[in-house]
Amino acid sequence: MRPVPTDPAALKTWVANLSRDELKVLTQQVSSGALTGGLGLLGDLAPGNREFDLATPPDEPSLFTLTLELRGSTPRIWRRLDLPGDLTLDVVHTLFQAVMGWTDSHLHRFQPGDGQSYNQPYFVTEFDEDEGDEGTREDGVRLDQVLRTPGDRLTYLYDFGDGWEHRVTLDSVVPLTPGNREPVCLGGARACPPEDVGGIHGYQEIAAWLRTGAPANDVPEPFEDADHAHGWLPVDYDADAFDAAEATAAMQLWVRGEHRPWHGVPEPLANLVQGLRGQGWVDATAWLTALGPRAAVGLDEEDVRRAGRPWLAVLDAVGAGTKLTTAGYLPPGVVAQIAQSTGMTDWWIGKANREDLTWPVAALRENAQHLGLLRKAKGTLAPTARARAVRGHPRELVATVLQRLPLGKGFAADAGWLLLLGLAAGDGGAALDERVAQMLTERGWRTHGSSGVSASDARRGSRVTLGALESMAGGHRAVDAALLTRLARATLLGVTNNQ
Repeated sequence: MRPVPTDPAALKTWVANLSRDELKVLTQQVSSGALTGGLGLLGDLAPGNREFDLATPPDEPSLFTLTLELRGSTPRIWRRLDLPGDLTLDVVHTLFQAVMGWTDSHLHRFQPGDGQSYNQPYFVTEFDEDEGDEGTREDGVRLDQVLRTPGDRLTYLYDFGDGWEHRVTLDSVVPLTPGNREPVCLGGARACPPEDVGGIHGYQEIAAWLRTGAPANDVPEPFEDADHAHGWLPVDYDADAFDAAEATAAMQLWVRGEHRPWHGVPEPLANLVQGLRGQGWVDATAWLTALGPRAAVGLDEEDVRRAGRPWLAVLDAVGAGTKLTTAGYLPPGVVAQIAQSTGMTDWWIGKANREDLTWPVAALRENAQHLGLLRKAKGTLAPTARARAVRGHPRELVATVLQRLPLGKGFAADAGWLLLLGLAAGDGGAALDERVAQMLTERGWRTHGSSGVSASDARRGSRVTLGALESMAGGHRAVDAALLTRLARATLLGVTNNQ
């Protein structure tokens, strides 16, 4: 290392002029405490990122043929692909992840040119800005603003820990047409390294071990034995395997967002899942996998009849409007009619004609109001315009109710969304409540100053949502578990127009 200046201005210039290798040495020595003194000012002297003065995008975008290669890989890991030049860099990042075979589990960065210097400016991501970085946002920069003519290069960095550096070279430019706009992988060689393998050197060691037949007596570090290594590697991992058609399909999948576990579910649920960590994340992604294809659910006529029965019972009993008692309850005759129409009298002990003493009717009426089917005004309970519009159309009535779920706000809404996902995946009972509680805790919810959310807290939070669904799946004492699952799936994915 060259002598370290003590003057702050000279120290800043000194750091900016260090080579890549010198910066590595400096980092090691500062971390170990070997260097002190003027270096204590380094935190304030790191060269800041800067905005780019970018060229104006061309009037007519072109089709780019690019070569993407993993630097340091021997034998070479590479991909050749066709991409529209008008894609923004955040989309290019997604396509690079897909075509290489990464999982987008770490941070990334784009730098113009070969990216050989730590001091070279870079395009920033939303995460960078949240961390206080300044510069030009990648999602506002087109590929054809940084690559212009064949031979131009771009550096794509992924996982700053393992340090995967990709060289991007523009090979050719041809006119873009509607027929060649889809991203295509034209060729390539060898599989993507496994995530978190320890960088290029760690990958080379394990790839060499696999190529020699994975001998049990020569397992690379840090694996304890061959079983440990094979258990950690992706299933059937072959370092020399690559299929361009599969890479093309992966890019198209990622462009549609279908590679994400939460794709195709309502945005509030997707946001909830993305905020999970630990066991909650594991359970939620298992539920999302069990959810299967994201397609609207077909409910047959019997499903629709049973699911619509409780709401039609309430609407028929209330009629055009029902005057409530002075205490605010439904009249006894209306309560008895609802209990009879829903089949509640088959199991309810008592006359079932007082709302304050017949909690299932009270809960059904309350849910009908939460769902926007009934409204109370001046002591009268009456159907809403929404209810009147779908009353004679059972399938539309059921769809309207499901679109309003989950019920409640804040904690109740979060608990309801997670309950719906668990039910849609076929989960239930105490195990479902435990998992929802774990997820709510990971999302930061706390009850009564406790360290987390209990299963009983989670059940109370989702109570009204579960009550509405169970009433549609047969009622409190006769819940059809299969119908409950179908209704939860339909809540998340929608209902088909045809049976």
